[in-house]
Amino acid sequence: MKHSRLTARERDVFKILVENQIKTNEQIGDILNLSPHTVAAHIRNILSKLELESRYEMLTYAIKNELYTPHKEDGIIVYQWTIW
Repeated sequence: MKHSRLTARERDVFKILVENQIKTNEQIGDILNLSPHTVAAHIRNILSKLELESRYEMLTYAIKNELYTPHKEDGIIVYQWTIW
């Protein structure tokens, strides 16, 4: 699978973007203690490795490839990571 080519830090960035689509590079950098420039570089690498066009396609990729799957908890649908 293409996602197996991601580095550990790229996976961290990927997970934050998938879980919370509104995060800016600066917000992600604050969470991971990285500069916004470094976060942008990781995002470019992720998009290239996964052959995606935008950060918003990452959620679709994660769901289609069963990396981020829905399940019910107390009648509420929640998502969880199946890998990483």
